[in-house]
Amino acid sequence: MEISLAAVTDAVEALRAFTGGPVTDLSEDELARAHATAARVVRLAQVPAAVLATEIARRSDGAGGGMARRRGERNAARLVAKHTGGSTRDAHDQITVGQLLGGGDDAGADFGGNDAPGGPGDGAGGGAPRYPRLAAAVTSGAVSAAKAALVVRTLDDIDGGDDGIEARLVAKAIRLTLDELRKVCVQVVALWNHRRHEEREKAMRGQRHLTLTEQADGMVTLSGRLDPASAAPITAWLDAQVRAGFAARRDAGLGRAEPGEAGRMRIDALVDLARHGMRCDRPGSGVSTTVVVRIGLKDLTTGVGIGSCDAISTPLTVSQVRAMAVDSGWLPVVLGGASQPLDVGRARRFFTPAQRVALAERDGGCAFCHAPVAWCDAHHIRPWSAGGRSDLANGVLLCTRCHHRIHDDGWTVHATDTAVWFTPPATVDPARTPRQGGRAALHLDLATAPGTTPTSGGTPTPAATTGAHPTHAPPR
Repeated sequence: MEISLAAVTDAVEALRAFTGGPVTDLSEDELARAHATAARVVRLAQVPAAVLATEIARRSDGAGGGMARRRGERNAARLVAKHTGGSTRDAHDQITVGQLLGGGDDAGADFGGNDAPGGPGDGAGGGAPRYPRLAAAVTSGAVSAAKAALVVRTLDDIDGGDDGIEARLVAKAIRLTLDELRKVCVQVVALWNHRRHEEREKAMRGQRHLTLTEQADGMVTLSGRLDPASAAPITAWLDAQVRAGFAARRDAGLGRAEPGEAGRMRIDALVDLARHGMRCDRPGSGVSTTVVVRIGLKDLTTGVGIGSCDAISTPLTVSQVRAMAVDSGWLPVVLGGASQPLDVGRARRFFTPAQRVALAERDGGCAFCHAPVAWCDAHHIRPWSAGGRSDLANGVLLCTRCHHRIHDDGWTVHATDTAVWFTPPATVDPARTPRQGGRAALHLDLATAPGTTPTSGGTPTPAATTGAHPTHAPPR
């Protein structure tokens, strides 16, 4: 198996343009481009490292542990991790990517010079890779080893999926962060195999536990694990208390909180909740909280499908959604069925609770960074004071940090009832290419063929804009 180092060499040469002086002399734009170039060098260098790691794994898979044991390590992953200085998880990712590219075969690996065959895009030599689009994205430096390994595991879990799912997952891997891609992959696996996801859900329910251990100094350590359904109300309630606490600090002009303040707020909230439970004849404690669970009408009717909850990212089975929805404090949202009127126009200054639920359905939390719903406020895209309407096409959920970023840095927002898009300023992207935000950015429609418009959104027309540079043309 042959691998060309030409792509790595070319990337290093591109990085050389930014060398020769202190990085402090680089402009902000040069610094961003230099770092992006350096990151591509790292991704491209992962390709030969992955093939070598897979060959180490092949040679270690034998009697007595093979190569890894002879060098004092229990297995190939530990030997690879020793070389890279990373974790064994990173080593497993490298081995997985090397296997994707065709590494570890009987022919071994041959590192040619810059003119050696097997360059980027051809699967790095050997036999044809089982996921050719993903292999091409890795060898071109578009997708990192960690992302590629995650996509491989996802495709393996669904036996390769349909004809177009690999291409759609690769497109997501190129654009999304690793954490965002994990959410997409979890959704894909859950949607593909409802029965297995339901079994996993039941298993997690049986594994929940909570332990309080008193330490020698008198402090008590709290540890445990929660299944998604148990975690949802606790997470939503604690997030609401923390958000209200920080809002109170801002209103009182107390300035920046001390490090760890959010954690202390959560403890105080739990203590208040326990005290309330000990004297339950008194009114409720803390900021009131509503937890939203949603399910498609067809899924609810047939009993086959996947639902979701604002407080957690893990998908929920239909039976779990039904069980949660009958409890007080939960707001079930059936998509595709009857709903409250959501467009109140200029009649009201603030968004109604029903509109906030609808915005949460469209945006899934902060439409820009995907922070949880509990961290967000509903903002007018075109300010109400400037004639903006209090309806879905003029609203967007944003956390405080992203709200300031959009206003201060010149981003523009376009929204419809079903989709939201963000257009970066020219300093971030000279072409000002719109980026889809909200829930649709993390959605992968298994029923949609590659190259078609997802059912979760479309090309919207702008409702209004915010930021320093208004844009009147719709997103391309």
